[in-house]
Amino acid sequence: MASSAPAWEDAHLLDEETAVFRWRAEQFRQLGFAETEASDLAASEADLGQARYLLGSGCSPHVAFRILL
Repeated sequence: MASSAPAWEDAHLLDEETAVFRWRAEQFRQLGFAETEASDLAASEADLGQARYLLGSGCSPHVAFRILL
């Protein structure tokens, strides 16, 4: 019977995933997305670089949100 990863490894991965999510959400907020949009984008596979490009090209956050998701 194979052993599973120790609980501390699982907790470390969850902490790291949470930190990445929070960082991504903050980046999307700083770009001008609303709180809920930023959270939705952070939880998705949305590309932060693409978001920067869209907004830098004059796309509104609302339209960019719809494109990214």
